[in-house]
Amino acid sequence: MSETAIPTNYRLIGPPDLLHDVMLDFQDVGWACTVYRWQAVVTAPAEDAEHRAPAWPAEVTLAGVSRMGHDEACSEHFSAPGT
Repeated sequence: MSETAIPTNYRLIGPPDLLHDVMLDFQDVGWACTVYRWQAVVTAPAEDAEHRAPAWPAEVTLAGVSRMGHDEACSEHFSAPGT
């Protein structure tokens, strides 16, 4: 029996210019990335489910980790109360 892999999403908060740099780095290795103002979602491909969690720059806060599609994670993170 085979389970379908679900992507891992990292929800980040930090300075927009730094998040943009993070986005470019992860896009280079095939991860989905979206930055919106001071927030970002970085999603590992489902086939990379066994990856090691990234180390983020000190100025970036990891606001949460979830397992869902990239678009759904962006919708939840970017529309969270207080954002």
